[in-house]
Amino acid sequence: MASVSGVSSSNTSSIYGSRNVLSGLATGLDTESMIENAVSGFQTKIASLQKRQTSLTWKQEAMRGVSTPMIQFAQKYTSYSSSTNLLSANFFNKAVTTAANGKYADKISATGKSSSSVRILDVTKLATRATYSVSAAAMGLGGSADGKAAAVGTEKLELDAAMSLSRVSGTLSLQYGANRTIDISFDEVEDLYTAEDGKSAAQAFVDSINKKLAGTKVSNSSGEYVAASTMVEAKLDDNGDVVFSDKAGAGNSVTIAGATGKLKDNLGIDASSASSKAGTIVLADDFAFVDESAHRGEYLAGKSLKITLDGKTKTVELPGYEASDTAESYAAKLNDALQKSFGSSIGAELTSDGKLSFTAQRGSTLSVTADSAVGKALGLGGATATSYLDTGRTLGSLLGVESTDSGETLGGMTGTALKAEGKITYNKTSNTWTDSKGNLVDKDDNRLGEDGKQLYGYTFEMNGEKLTFTRDTAMESVLTAINSNTAMGVTATFSKITNSIQFTSRETGAASGITINAKTEDGADNLAAKLFGTADARGEDAELSMEINGQTYQNVTRADNTFDVDGMSITLKGTFDGKVTNDDGTSDYSNAVSFTTTSDADKIVDAINSMVKDLNDILKNVHDSYSTLPNYKSDNSRYEPLSDSDKDDMSDSAIEKYEEKAKQGILFGDSDLSSLYSKLVSAISPGGTASATLSKMGITTSYSDGVTSVTVDEEALRSALSNDPDSVRDAFVSTTGVGGLMTNVSKVVSDYAATTGATKGILVEKAGSTYSALSLLNNTLQDQIDNYDEQISKWQDKLSDKIDYYTKMFTRLETLTNQMNSQSSMLSGLMGN
Repeated sequence: MASVSGVSSSNTSSIYGSRNVLSGLATGLDTESMIENAVSGFQTKIASLQKRQTSLTWKQEAMRGVSTPMIQFAQKYTSYSSSTNLLSANFFNKAVTTAANGKYADKISATGKSSSSVRILDVTKLATRATYSVSAAAMGLGGSADGKAAAVGTEKLELDAAMSLSRVSGTLSLQYGANRTIDISFDEVEDLYTAEDGKSAAQAFVDSINKKLAGTKVSNSSGEYVAASTMVEAKLDDNGDVVFSDKAGAGNSVTIAGATGKLKDNLGIDASSASSKAGTIVLADDFAFVDESAHRGEYLAGKSLKITLDGKTKTVELPGYEASDTAESYAAKLNDALQKSFGSSIGAELTSDGKLSFTAQRGSTLSVTADSAVGKALGLGGATATSYLDTGRTLGSLLGVESTDSGETLGGMTGTALKAEGKITYNKTSNTWTDSKGNLVDKDDNRLGEDGKQLYGYTFEMNGEKLTFTRDTAMESVLTAINSNTAMGVTATFSKITNSIQFTSRETGAASGITINAKTEDGADNLAAKLFGTADARGEDAELSMEINGQTYQNVTRADNTFDVDGMSITLKGTFDGKVTNDDGTSDYSNAVSFTTTSDADKIVDAINSMVKDLNDILKNVHDSYSTLPNYKSDNSRYEPLSDSDKDDMSDSAIEKYEEKAKQGILFGDSDLSSLYSKLVSAISPGGTASATLSKMGITTSYSDGVTSVTVDEEALRSALSNDPDSVRDAFVSTTGVGGLMTNVSKVVSDYAATTGATKGILVEKAGSTYSALSLLNNTLQDQIDNYDEQISKWQDKLSDKIDYYTKMFTRLETLTNQMNSQSSMLSGLMGN
């Protein structure tokens, strides 16, 4: 915007801000008044917008004045964290205390009040769940039996056995182009390259390099991670050397940046050599990729194990190996190394069949972890040996997998080839296909396992419910699937200390059970039986005798230890016989358990009285807000918000009194508030039997001055709490039929004043609330207020521009007039006047 400066200024009007306005002395014009008159239309428009905005702000404040008491009402009477939660059945139940009486009162507890006279004469049996426990070791799934803590190898410890080792173990670093490094590593034991099937050892080495490149991710020029094999390729040249080249054809050089381990030493790789800079590994004629002269003992020297005992892990270095060492002497040296780290709580020894065994005291958990090759050399069968079932192992590793002409077997069970589920999708980056559930498949819709081969499914059936698992399913996933299948009705737990899996029915009673058959319902082998054996365990019903209103009921059964007797909830905790034989030979049930119910209604009565007062305040506030007429002036015009210029000549008290009149009836006729009031009245006046029930306990409605309110007859309420507390509870919290009083009121309050959730209450969405910080910035009225801010800002810019325009115009006029006056004076002087 333009600005004005001049030789003199008056700055008498607020519309000019910091501008310097010429006084009009030269022209004799009242320039300030003329400019003010010229822009008065803009000022009027701005004042009008500001008044509308102020009116919206008053509406917003008034609307929050309605919603805030409702929010506080919900927090006090319907919140789970409130001590006066009248929406909770437990709040009402606490007013009724039921005590068990008699010699065996500790065997039974009860809540609520029965409409009958009840005595429990005896409890001969408690209801139990079905349970079935199986030892993992007994089922051949691993770990030790009988509570022992022993991690035992699967093969004999043979230290003098020959062991082939790679002569090219280590890491190779390739430089692709100017700034990409690709690292691939070669294992000492697994990467053994020999000539076979017409393929040279060198070619097997090259094939392995390309496979490792395919499994290594690097970023391309677009920042996308792709397989390194899309950029670099290894080949054997005519001289039998390994040559790396740019497979992408992007013109990038491929050089050897370095190498480590035997790869560097035995192949003489030097990053500064000409061959490395040319991306070539020179192989000597008949280079031996494998060292056949090594022994297991020599290989193990200096290697280490990680031992975890009862959750505490330490690294133990394996002892050195001498030609004179036997398996027994080596185990003794390993035992010494273990006891230096753990003390006498752990040891190592050979079993009678020559296997290495790590042992700890009964009740401990023990695991031994090593590199895969180290574990195999020690005869552990793999990287880990544990005193318990390793639930992370797959079913394939636990049961054994064999390929057959027709497919696959798992533990001798024949599998069913699995197909893709839904549409399959190809991922160009990973060069893989997946189905709609993310399963790995091939282009022919066959499910693939982790090894990239056809995957087969095996049916697991328990309690008639079926699940499907594969060779790649971990045992822990099997247990999780059982626990997640509610229809199966069983929970499964595993104890490392006992090395056993226990199954427990979810429900008690004779109807509950755990059934595992050898065959599934369709006649196939049952994977559940293969893993855990067959089972047919049943729960038991509770058995008791009771007396109801003087009538005896013998040998009553219940599926659960908690059951209802005419409104009273009884829980059986133990067995007892309440029958007593008297000295005269007669018998009676004088040791039976009886019940006494007492009522402490003060807390409930106080809470209901407080709630009714707050609810009546809300009803009046809502009604008054939408029904109060606005104030009108003597000329029948409404009071509008004052503009800044209006306030200039008014005292603070006069402004306050005026605005009080202007705010009256600001929400008059609001349809949301009218609807809210109607719904609240419906909630407290349900009609029919519901109203009759409330009236019977002293809760009624009345109508006065146009407002419906709730009244409480405290004497009737206390009587109802004493005689029929459950009815009082249900009258407030019931969710069936027309619903309870608090259920219905709470729903209306939530619909209009909820402060949580994606969609807040109607009033909060409309005006925001201090109880929901984000709603203060995001509500309907605030959007309208913000829109007026934008309009006011635009009109203020227009006003400023217009003032600048007129100020410049009159400044030029003053300047020209001054110049003309000066020239006139000069001419007059020259002419001698």
